[in-house]
Amino acid sequence: MKSWRLFWQLMTASLLSACVIPATQHGMGGASSRQVGAGCREGEHFSFAARFALTLVARPGEKAPRQFSGRLEWQRDAAGDQLFIADPLGRGIATLRHSRAGPFFLKRADGVERRGDDPESLLDEALGAPLPLAELAAWVRACPNPGALVETDAAGRPTRARESGWLLAWRYADAPTDRPIRFDASLESVLKLRLAFEHWEAPPEEEAPVSLPVPRNAP
Repeated sequence: MKSWRLFWQLMTASLLSACVIPATQHGMGGASSRQVGAGCREGEHFSFAARFALTLVARPGEKAPRQFSGRLEWQRDAAGDQLFIADPLGRGIATLRHSRAGPFFLKRADGVERRGDDPESLLDEALGAPLPLAELAAWVRACPNPGALVETDAAGRPTRARESGWLLAWRYADAPTDRPIRFDASLESVLKLRLAFEHWEAPPEEEAPVSLPVPRNAP
């Protein structure tokens, strides 16, 4: 495991350094560096269900890339995050929970529980890939980070982006919405992730401030 983690870190670092190129060389017409999307507020609540496909570079000694598929349900609210990962038949593989002020907890299907402050390591244990959870929470909502090179459609929604060595792409339904129906992320030859969204729940609307009655004898 340690040798694989070292291999992964070296591979990722080398690819990230190779991907730092000037924006004018990205070849993405109509691109901009602004953050787009109406629902890109930091800390926004969301909930979705999606099918995923994950392809990983072969480990040392393996001849072919590893491929996984299944279902992902992700809920983020005021209490924190909960990710439920299942196989294609819906049988649970792992659940990752995180409260706003506490550590991350991973519970596998075999009953083993892990606790830690690094969600990437816990996702690596569950899926074999240390996916960047903080960035992924923004990417699934079609919210590239500030500074990313972004290409948008006629409605101003991001369709492609390059960010920290990652290539990102989104597709939308015909209905005018900022929620994607598909998301693809790839880190060169290291990994590829595809999400096909089945259901989005709208974030709860912010409650309007309560207006207190003004006393009649007020000046």
